[in-house]
Amino acid sequence: MTRLLFLLLLFGHISFGQTIIRGVTTISTDGIYGDSVNNSPNHDFNDRIKLPQIDKSSAKVDIRLYRLHSLSNTKTLHRLFLVDTTWNAVEYDEWNKPVKIKKYKLRAKPNFDSLFSKLISYNIMTLPNQTDLKNKMRKVVGVDDEGYAIEKKIHVTDGEGYTIEIRIGDKFRVYQFDNPDSYSKFYEDVSELKDYLNIVQTFDKYLDRK
Repeated sequence: MTRLLFLLLLFGHISFGQTIIRGVTTISTDGIYGDSVNNSPNHDFNDRIKLPQIDKSSAKVDIRLYRLHSLSNTKTLHRLFLVDTTWNAVEYDEWNKPVKIKKYKLRAKPNFDSLFSKLISYNIMTLPNQTDLKNKMRKVVGVDDEGYAIEKKIHVTDGEGYTIEIRIGDKFRVYQFDNPDSYSKFYEDVSELKDYLNIVQTFDKYLDRK
């Protein structure tokens, strides 16, 4: 099925900024704006599992979803990566009682090509940090006597925080968001929040441990 996806891409393209993924072996990242500094919050975690930082990854395509569980202060990583023309996926699950990190190989349902296509459709390559959506995350419910907007707001202080780290060719990006279920329901007009949620649900739904 991997060959099928890339053969289809011969007749079209998927964009990541100016990134074009075409053909079976060619991934061009000329002209895109990737991150110049790796500001990932996961450096220490990657060191513990002996995983190269995203800007040092040797995979042709490397997509990582890190999930921080605030109550236990532990992390889970789901990594989807392409080597030559073969997709692979692994999970790292951190425990604190006892302290250890378990690694699992994953399989995709129904296949990796479908999973990759879903992630692309949810704009995984181009989403911003959630903090950049501050001006869009507004819920006006009325006006006061002086004509000023009255807003309802939510602030979720626990739950789960997420980091997406992506490398394609020699370009990489890192962005963060948290509690997409709660925020996307409250700010229902902000499409980026729905994309965050769909990405998380896609990883959860379409990847199983072998």
